[in-house]
Amino acid sequence: MRPFTYEQGRLCVDKVPVDDVVGGVGTPAYVYSLDAMAAAYRTLQEAFAEFSPEIFYSVKANSNLAVLRRLRSLGAGFDVVSGGELTRVLAAGGDPARISFAGVAKTAEELELSVKHDVIVHVESADEVPRLQEAAAAQGARVRFGIRINPGVKVDTLVHMQTGSDRAKFGVVPQVARAIVDRVAAGEFPDLRLAGVHMHVGSMIPNPGDMVRAAETLVEVLSYGQGRGLTGMRRLDLGGGFPISYGPMDEAPDVPVPADFAAALAPLLRSADADLVLEPGRFVAGAAGALITRVMLNKDPAGRRMVVVDTGMHHFVRPALYQAGHQIVPVVQAPGAGPTEVVGPICESTDRLAPAAELPLLRPGDLLAVLDTGAYGMVMASNYNNQPRPPEIVVEGGRARVARRRETWQDQLVFEE
Repeated sequence: MRPFTYEQGRLCVDKVPVDDVVGGVGTPAYVYSLDAMAAAYRTLQEAFAEFSPEIFYSVKANSNLAVLRRLRSLGAGFDVVSGGELTRVLAAGGDPARISFAGVAKTAEELELSVKHDVIVHVESADEVPRLQEAAAAQGARVRFGIRINPGVKVDTLVHMQTGSDRAKFGVVPQVARAIVDRVAAGEFPDLRLAGVHMHVGSMIPNPGDMVRAAETLVEVLSYGQGRGLTGMRRLDLGGGFPISYGPMDEAPDVPVPADFAAALAPLLRSADADLVLEPGRFVAGAAGALITRVMLNKDPAGRRMVVVDTGMHHFVRPALYQAGHQIVPVVQAPGAGPTEVVGPICESTDRLAPAAELPLLRPGDLLAVLDTGAYGMVMASNYNNQPRPPEIVVEGGRARVARRRETWQDQLVFEE
């Protein structure tokens, strides 16, 4: 169940009126339900319970410290893709032994930080393995690593979200993965311990069968390594990609649920000699968030309805970047008055949140909510046009608090002389 619902005509988050949540903070503002994130985490955990999965939350989806701390309290590990994300997880109290570090171009400083904290490093090219060996030897450390494999599976999702096709920049092809296994088995990297294999074939995977086809390739490489005597090579990390529904808030989900993926993967997982790892991001955070914005003015270009709001592509870039659709609803419920184009204040024609949202007649000052923005929202926000980024408010147990304050114009000057 989504946390944003109407109660007596007012949009609420976990039964708390949204206008009250942002009342003392102002707009625009991101609002997250931490309880909804926890519920989504448990849903995934329960769906795969037969296989006792380790769940490593994908930090790139939403890296707010309050979010990380709540998930850590549930027992989550973390998947990071930069030194900055690793630093955040450590600041949130994350267990270094339950952190994995992926990314196609890790710097020497990032490898050094990973070795220092004994996190699992997912290598994404053959060239990266000797660099990791060098970093481990320099610190006298034994480092766990996995091989990110590109299984060559193209999933039917937005083209910019496909990360496992044979044209993707991520990971290595299976032949290269087996060659890395051979080099490890031959003792070429004495300070590295190959822990397993990893993939992430894309976001919003619409067909569980695509994940099964990709996972079969990983199991083949895992079995190959075990056959070469690498008995500690057991980690089968299937990444994320579990979809959420971006449809109307009052309609049932139109996408497969975690139980569908678990059922499809079950025969393979039962036959594999492996420890299952999952890396959800959007599934945990996406539906738990909304971007609350205020109508600034109405316009009527070429006879069509348009409202200008106080947020836009600088705070939420997905509509401009991916042509992603997000439902926009009024905070005070009212009858629809027809399709309305919702645009922001940025000096770009692409600064459009929705081309034709079904909205009531609106006046300056009215509040709107851009739904399902808990993932890939604030983490992708910018200061374009020297606009400050919005605050993040979390609701937990029926109480709201500011987890990150609103930036100011002066904040943007602190890094310059």
